[in-house]
Amino acid sequence: MQSIFTLLISAALVSSAHAGATTTYSGKSGKVVQPMAQAGCDCFAPGAAFGVFGGGIFPKEDGADAAGGGVLFDYFFTEYIGFQGSYGLFATSSEHHQFDGSLVLRAPITSLCVAPYMMGGAGMSVNGDNNTDYHLGAGIEARFASMDCMGLFVDGTYHFAADDQDSDFTVGRVGVKFRF
Repeated sequence: MQSIFTLLISAALVSSAHAGATTTYSGKSGKVVQPMAQAGCDCFAPGAAFGVFGGGIFPKEDGADAAGGGVLFDYFFTEYIGFQGSYGLFATSSEHHQFDGSLVLRAPITSLCVAPYMMGGAGMSVNGDNNTDYHLGAGIEARFASMDCMGLFVDGTYHFAADDQDSDFTVGRVGVKFRF
């Protein structure tokens, strides 16, 4: 899981590093590379977004890994601080429903139109019985100004079960966000 996460982040950074240079040819002097003027990305302004994701749940002890998906809503008060509420459903032996509320701290890199972020908060899982948990995680989001600031994100969170540490689990998500 960690190697997939690292690969996705590397691919996003490498591809955006090559954006912005153009090649022109000038008569006898040959090829000249001229950097394009970067206007910066204004896609991380305060506001709301709705998203959908696919992902997996990876229990620490009991149970098998399972795939699933869900929805999220986030609202940023500033370009750096926001709140995210999410719901995920995972196909464990008895359907694991995960409800989370998170404080999100992001650091937009406007020249690349990406924002790494950290998040933490509390949640509740319903899997035959109700359990509360606390979580910490990190991720990265890339926004596309030409597509009305649609975003692609990948993140992971570790959930600490409040009652029993053997019930700890990790959730990995990959999804898309739409600003409104």
